[in-house]
Amino acid sequence: MDVTATLGASALLTAFAAAILATVASAVGHIRRQRALLAIGRRSIFAAAALTTIAVGALAYALITNDFAIAHVSSVSSRNMQLPMKWASLYSGQPGSLLFWTWTMSLFLAAFARVTVPKIPWAAPHAVATAGLVLVAFLGALVFLASPFRLNAVTPADGQGLNPLLVDPGMLIHPPFLLTGLVSTSVPFVLGTAALLSGRLDGAWIRHARAWALASFLVLSIGNFLGAWWAYTVLGWGGYWGWDPVENSAILPLLPMTAFLHTLMVQERRGMLKTWNLVLVLAAFALAVFGTFNVRSGLVASVHSFAQSEVGAYFLVLMGLTIAVSVGLIVWRVPRLHAEADLDALASRETGLILNSYLFIAIALVILGGTLFPVISELVEGVRVTVGPPFFNTVIGPLLALMLLLVALGTVLPWRGGSSAQHIRRLRMPALVLVGTGAVVGARGMHDPVALVATSAAATIVYVTVREVVTGARGLRAARQGSLLDALLGLVGRDPRRYGGFMVHLGVAVLAVAVVGSMVYQQQTRARIVPGESFVASGYTFHYVDLVARRPGVNGIDVEGLVVLDVERNGQHVATLKPGRRFFTNYPDQPVAIVAVDSNLERDLYLFVQGWDGQKRAEIQVFVNPLVLWLWIGGGIYAFGGLLAFGTIGRREAVRTVEAPTGAEPA
Repeated sequence: MDVTATLGASALLTAFAAAILATVASAVGHIRRQRALLAIGRRSIFAAAALTTIAVGALAYALITNDFAIAHVSSVSSRNMQLPMKWASLYSGQPGSLLFWTWTMSLFLAAFARVTVPKIPWAAPHAVATAGLVLVAFLGALVFLASPFRLNAVTPADGQGLNPLLVDPGMLIHPPFLLTGLVSTSVPFVLGTAALLSGRLDGAWIRHARAWALASFLVLSIGNFLGAWWAYTVLGWGGYWGWDPVENSAILPLLPMTAFLHTLMVQERRGMLKTWNLVLVLAAFALAVFGTFNVRSGLVASVHSFAQSEVGAYFLVLMGLTIAVSVGLIVWRVPRLHAEADLDALASRETGLILNSYLFIAIALVILGGTLFPVISELVEGVRVTVGPPFFNTVIGPLLALMLLLVALGTVLPWRGGSSAQHIRRLRMPALVLVGTGAVVGARGMHDPVALVATSAAATIVYVTVREVVTGARGLRAARQGSLLDALLGLVGRDPRRYGGFMVHLGVAVLAVAVVGSMVYQQQTRARIVPGESFVASGYTFHYVDLVARRPGVNGIDVEGLVVLDVERNGQHVATLKPGRRFFTNYPDQPVAIVAVDSNLERDLYLFVQGWDGQKRAEIQVFVNPLVLWLWIGGGIYAFGGLLAFGTIGRREAVRTVEAPTGAEPA
């Protein structure tokens, strides 16, 4: 008997029972109005989170101690792996990633039960029961279908080790952020479901959902940024986003969650979009479940997918149930979801927010349709037709450009419309910036219409953002008689949500320019040369110095071969780059590229090596990618804005939120 496996499996089984207890106790307690049962239900959520944490600790201990009797440990770890990579191997295989997913979900739901449930007595039993059901669904998969504590029939002397593509420091940050972001959609889902079940469909649930939705948006965004960075620096294909089916699954929940963060403002101010906001939070969670299904079903081929298993079918059923229950609840409550006001004017802030939310969903539908198109084509025509990057770029590019345009102009429109003179005054300068930027970049050779609109809109976003901040700071400075810096800090402190949102928009504008530059103006060169030879690519001269080898001897790496290249331009030394290949002991037929990048604000020199022969003749691929560094800068601004908006939300909402009396229930 393996003690660690027994402890972990027992903890998961007990957590499963605790989640069932949370659901049953909350439901019965609500029906019978017994506070003791409601308290038991809430505490059971805490117990499920604690027990799942014990299971994660048991698996981590098994990895650290090389307990190869456990099948997951032997399939993803080995004796020569360093401790950080052993931790990363916990969530690299299918059972381990599902355990990490369920663990982080249990922590989110426990935090929700601790922080938010006491503030929503009108929906507390519904929320706890729903949270318990969500945990039951995922713990059930771990207990009965994909246990990370399954034992090998024969214990191997050593494990297989991590997949070579995963042996990278990025493995320590990208998957945790992305998985955590995906599961974080469960809390807004639980709140929306609780609002529907309780019948309390005014702005109360929105006020509590905002902070959780913002946290989900922020973590999901960072997870996707880190995924782009990892793909760029590790995979060696010259880009940061390839529209891979699993990449698509990762970004899909972010789109309705972002739309929700915009349209909830319309419901707060005007009492509109009640049904739409519920659809958005329920769709975000359904798409997160779709991502889990897509990765584990083998439905669509991807370099990120796990092997096909019965877990995929399980999550297909779970996704279907999630959608069916969500639609059923909304249809049931439609009579209570009428808007409290009508749209006063088309030229208004409300219109801009509504149209932008529709664009987010249109983009999500295109991505979902393109991802599933191979399956649909096979069902209809009997032939699996793959949809690649050209389709997504062609269809989604114009939608993104239009979205940027709406952000640029919608930001300056007033709520509830206004007079024609007010609209002219607000829009005159942004329109001039938009047209002027288009004329300048067009004159400098940018003729692609989508790139032209996106770049012009991005410049306009920067202008209107700076104008709004400077105008507010000047007004506050005049009132306080302080410095401009003090006024800026005071402005942000008074309304971090508003100015954090502006910072996110600024980050999006920088990202847009970086994406346009790196996609439209990328240059590629391929050369086959031996040591001592040189070649020229995009005005840079690359001198092949030598091919060297080193033996790290850790994390399964056998040999690293590095091609040493001196780079010059106009006779001046630019950099010494060392792209290469990494070969693994346990995966001899799966070498991995070692990417070399030299970055500045203008461009990246991006090199990788396809291979070499016995005479050290190497095939070298060079990409000159303009403005890529601005992609990471824009991502940093975007993330900082999200953190700024999130940082003081709890304090603000504690002041602004007015709750129903304890025990109050709608008729």
